[in-house]
Formats: sequence, structure tokens, C-alpha cells
Amino acid sequence: MNRKIRNLKPVKLKDERGFTLSELLVAAGLSLAVMASIYGLFRSQTHTIKGQESRMEAHEYALAVLDTMVREIRNTGYFPTGTACTNVANSGGIVPTPTSDSFRLVYDTNSDGSCEEDVAFTYDSINRNILRNGSALTDGNATAVQFTYYPQQTSGTAPAPYCFSTGIPAGCSGNLASSLSSVQKITVSITVQSKNPDVQFGGQSAITMSSSADLRNHGLPSSGT
Repeated sequence: MNRKIRNLKPVKLKDERGFTLSELLVAAGLSLAVMASIYGLFRSQTHTIKGQESRMEAHEYALAVLDTMVREIRNTGYFPTGTACTNVANSGGIVPTPTSDSFRLVYDTNSDGSCEEDVAFTYDSINRNILRNGSALTDGNATAVQFTYYPQQTSGTAPAPYCFSTGIPAGCSGNLASSLSSVQKITVSITVQSKNPDVQFGGQSAITMSSSADLRNHGLPSSGT
């Protein structure tokens, strides 16, 4: 039995159109714009985080160095025997002549009348290091050191610091070189950069910190001059 083969007509979809080139370009442009915005946000957040990490590193580094210096400076003029040692020329533990970026002190650690501890803090501006007896406390990342010397406070108003030279530091009063026996407080200010610079994000942060050391043993009747 012969069967008639029917002509099958293709089924047409309602919409067979594809994307035009213009539509593809617009979509690509929008995608790039979104990706660029996301990347910009990512870089901004990364820059902020890296900057905070750098500042925190500089802060912790400066705090550690400053604490080391101040704790030792507080021992200036510690003479348990009641008489200042004479093996190192000093004025109540201060070795002449302190400056704005250097300070040398002595004290007697074992009560034998001799100053076993002879400590000099200096600043090496070429290598950017704070030195203790020639050994670096920093890693080439110290950019400034400032020692300021004060007499004892005898009123409600803080006294002016001693002068290194006329008018230096600002507001100073009295010559430091001739007032060593009256120095009762030393303020140390240091500026330290983060140890590991990040060239891509934030560079190298720097922080300035200050702390004061009261010379508890200096100027006492037992310390001598």
C-alpha cells in the first residue's frame, strides 16, 4: 500500500534574531566598566589595608626602640654607694656634653663605686640608625632623633627646656652645658619608618613618637656631682 509522503514545513520560531554587533559591543563595554569598578574598589581597599599595616608596623617598631632608650635613661646617676663614680667624668651620671641627637649616661650596677654601665645614644644620619654604644637599634629606618632636657618642675607650669644654643629649642631658658646637675627630665622623640616598604601599595609609613624619662636618681644628695 502506497503512502503519500506529506511535505513537512519547517517550524518557525517566533524570534530567530541573534545579537547584533552593536549590542555585543555595548554588553562588552558594560562588562568592562563593571570589572573596572570592582578592580578599583579592590585596589582602594588593598591600599587602605596595606597602609594601616605599614603604620602599625612603624608604630610598634618605634615603641620598642623608644621604650629601650627611656628605660635605660631612667638609670642615669644610679649610685648605690652614695657617691658618684669617678672612672668616667660625669655630672650626676650625665657625661658632658649632651646634644639634641646624642646623650651619654653612666650608672653603677653592682654597688662597687665604679660605673660599669657607660651608655651613649647617638644618631647616625647617614645610615639612618639610632645607635647604642655604636650598635644599631634600628634597621636604617630612623629619620630623626631629638633629646630635650628639662629642669625639675617646681610649680603648676611646666618649665622651659634648657638651651643647646641661643633660642634652640624654641622657648628654651638657661644653658644646658652649664646646667647638667639640674637636669631632671629628658624627653626623647624619634621618627621611624616601617621596616618593609611596599612600593605597590602605600610605600613606607613613618611615625613620630615621644616619651619622657624622669631621672629619679639625678640631683639627689646621694648621687654627687
